Amino acid sequence: MMRRVQSARCRELAARLSRFVDGDVDGAERRRLTAHIRRCPCCGSVAESLRQTVSICRDASGMRLPAAVRARAKARVAALLVSESEARRRTMPARRTSR
Repeated sequence: MMRRVQSARCRELAARLSRFVDGDVDGAERRRLTAHIRRCPCCGSVAESLRQTVSICRDASGMRLPAAVRARAKARVAALLVSESEARRRTMPARRTSR
């Protein structure tokens, strides 16, 4: 179970953890984040969970979904786009034409 990030410092660091896990931070920030993660069990747990998630996603990126799953996903996305478009039309004020 993942613990909630509690302190303001933890919340600030949590916002940068994705870049940290991807190795997209400079040396000074990497050292600062590494030191905090070693001291803070909560942030350490979040960082490890994020590392595992990224690793699983990278490993799965080469896998192809079955055709039926892809077809259902495409149909669902299309339905969502249509319903979103209809919702926008209902909430937009009617246009007035000039005479």
